[in-house]
Amino acid sequence: MQNSKEKKDIKILFRYLKENGSDGDKCIINQLFTDTDMEHELNEKSLQFWDEIPLKPNVKGYSGAHILDHIHHQIKIEEAIFLTKPKPKIRVVNYLTRISAILFIPLLVASLLYYMQNISTGNLQSYSEIYAPYGTRTNFYLPDGSTGRLNGGSSLRFPTQFGGQVRDVKLTGEAYFNVISNPKKPFVVATGNIDIKVFGTSFNVMAYADEQTTEVTLERGKVEVYKKTNNIIKSIGILKPNESCIYNSLSDSSKILSINSTERLSWTEGKLTFKYEPFDEVVRKLNRWYNVNIVIKDELLHSYIYYGTFKEETLEEVLRLLRFTAPIRYRDIERERKPDGTFEKRKIEIYYRR
Repeated sequence: MQNSKEKKDIKILFRYLKENGSDGDKCIINQLFTDTDMEHELNEKSLQFWDEIPLKPNVKGYSGAHILDHIHHQIKIEEAIFLTKPKPKIRVVNYLTRISAILFIPLLVASLLYYMQNISTGNLQSYSEIYAPYGTRTNFYLPDGSTGRLNGGSSLRFPTQFGGQVRDVKLTGEAYFNVISNPKKPFVVATGNIDIKVFGTSFNVMAYADEQTTEVTLERGKVEVYKKTNNIIKSIGILKPNESCIYNSLSDSSKILSINSTERLSWTEGKLTFKYEPFDEVVRKLNRWYNVNIVIKDELLHSYIYYGTFKEETLEEVLRLLRFTAPIRYRDIERERKPDGTFEKRKIEIYYRR
């Protein structure tokens, strides 16, 4: 009966090493390596598994030469440390040699298993990050062929190759995405407050860290917006074209509105569009767009609502147009020079024109 159980356990070991195991198998394997009665059987089966491993496994990201170089380097380090130590008695060395022989193969198999798991889970994945400074807009191209555009003061982090079950990217700021459809590997955009699951879509995400609202606008296709709290995923809603989801992190609330996506996405074409927006919001967008520090100096302007569109105008042209279309006057503050020779960001004060 015991022999039958041992054979079953060995089969579980082989199954797990070939990445077909379960979490329950992992517990059984841990017990196997602590059972001294299984020592001889484990040594034989470990050698058998070792012999069956191909010299050049077909694993994405695997580099045998790199691994061997790393092992050789580590051996040389250990060898140098050993040679500098006082030589122990022969009896102790023989004793340690026997222990090493017993432990070597299980440790080798365990190390190989750990390395293979790291590859399969993407722990060896490398990442790229694109940043668009304030006052600029930047196009980006992702490994799967998806494309997009970053607005000023935004960054996008993504893996150099999309492994695993999802194509995940992390956004801070604002970006427009044109995602290639792949039902077997959904595209997920993570922001500081919400995530967006994409099904082959053109859409916009605005998620600046200094704002309490995150906005997702769908141009084409379908996206699902959801929130993750303490590893619990809660769906906020599924958007249809010309809909926008606005999430407020301060009140932990959200709403879905029907909008004109062309107007919301006009920034990708070099346009700044304001449709009855508070002057605070106008100033905030101008500061990002032109990398300037515009400050409202009169309380009356905070409640002023503005309507207008700018396209490829310089900051001076925008300020003159604002002066003609809104009750404002402005003062350009002289830029101060920093100790390193550079200048402070341009500062402009806006006052209510009575």
